[in-house]
Amino acid sequence: MRPFTLRGIYEFLNLLRSGGSIGGDRRLREFLRASLDLGFVSEVNGTYVITERGSRFMSAMEVGDATTIHALLMDSLESYRRVYELVSRGVTKPSELIRLTGYNAVVIDIVMRLIREVEALSPGSPLSKDLYARFEEVLLSKYRELSRRRWSRYVPITELVREVRNELNIPNRVVNAFLEEFIRRMGSKVVLTGAPGKGGRGSMEINGRRFTYIMIGD
Repeated sequence: MRPFTLRGIYEFLNLLRSGGSIGGDRRLREFLRASLDLGFVSEVNGTYVITERGSRFMSAMEVGDATTIHALLMDSLESYRRVYELVSRGVTKPSELIRLTGYNAVVIDIVMRLIREVEALSPGSPLSKDLYARFEEVLLSKYRELSRRRWSRYVPITELVREVRNELNIPNRVVNAFLEEFIRRMGSKVVLTGAPGKGGRGSMEINGRRFTYIMIGD
């Protein structure tokens, strides 16, 4: 499995749509193979044409329709489907994904990049919903662990976020966005302290203000 991105596939399909030539360009040939495997392109009388699936993919990319793109990948790419099913159950560490799927590290890396690319297209994507549920579960578990270790209900935000990120192996921007969503949903059950607005080492910016500690009520 050669590395590719959704954006790269989209640009390749745009090239075909505009009548561009693939020629002997190695990278374009790789995108062609990937597009054929995905069912986005077919060969008709020696000419490569965009299929109905390919047209749906392009339309979805143009409007940021992550749900459609996710469905297309789940239907046509076995490695994406198998890895996504594990990720949706909370398995996110590459070593565990390799062990459970039998894929090598390169395939896992490619698929995880695709999953993140889909997630980034829309906050309402299937992956966002599944990952958020797992994020909330891990956040509460790590919060309880830190609270017990420190004998305090107020725990350092940066330490909590670091432990959650390490457990889930997801990018900082996703963790930060999910944390803000968690705080919004929990409302008055979450208390943030630590000289908001003054910054400082160990603080974290949340909704435009900086805080050091977080308390999550029952």
